Amino acid sequence: MDAQKNQTHLTLNNGIVIPQFGLGVYSIPAGEVTYNSVLTALKAGYRHINTAHALSSRSG
Repeated sequence: MDAQKNQTHLTLNNGIVIPQFGLGVYSIPAGEVTYNSVLTALKAGYRHINTAHALSSRSG
């Protein structure tokens, strides 16, 4: 079974289509843990890796 064919996709405002399901790496520690997590996800067929930076609502 080809998982990519069975995924739900979203179309961005610029017309690019991305898988709706993805791996978010914001809360994963930097370094080897993140590297291995992303590599494993790519090998499993993930094509949406969310690397967006989230800002805290608290000011410090």
